[in-house]
Amino acid sequence: MATLAPAAAPTRTATPALTLEERLTLSGLAMNDRLGGAGVQYDVRTAHIEIPDVEISPPILVANGQPIARLLERAAHRLATGRWSRHTATDSTGAICPLHAIHLEAGSDREEGEARTLLLQAIRVEDRNVVSIPYWNSRQSGSAAPIRMLQAAARLA
Repeated sequence: MATLAPAAAPTRTATPALTLEERLTLSGLAMNDRLGGAGVQYDVRTAHIEIPDVEISPPILVANGQPIARLLERAAHRLATGRWSRHTATDSTGAICPLHAIHLEAGSDREEGEARTLLLQAIRVEDRNVVSIPYWNSRQSGSAAPIRMLQAAARLA
């Protein structure tokens, strides 16, 4: 029977240590590779995506066929598609307040009066202490609340 002798371990030759210059070169190449990858990731994450302009306007609700409801809905739409004025009925830029929007849409003084009354009622549902529509309008920060109140008044009609 043959005996197997243990195989001799391969001898390793010592690799010479890298010089400072070689280590700095390898480190620089590794950093350049990492920076290049980070640059690509940054470009991908911050790429400009063209988004078309979309005009968002509130829906015109025609819940009932009442003339005053339709008047208030038209006033809300006029305010939403135009500019809103906080302190004046109309200004030099064409901005209007909710009362002026009602005035522009009303066919008669009676319709205008009824629409204003309904608007004040809708506002007072949320804030019982409101003394007038111009007072309430001047306290708003944008056109969203006046448009919403005109739509709420249309629902009341």
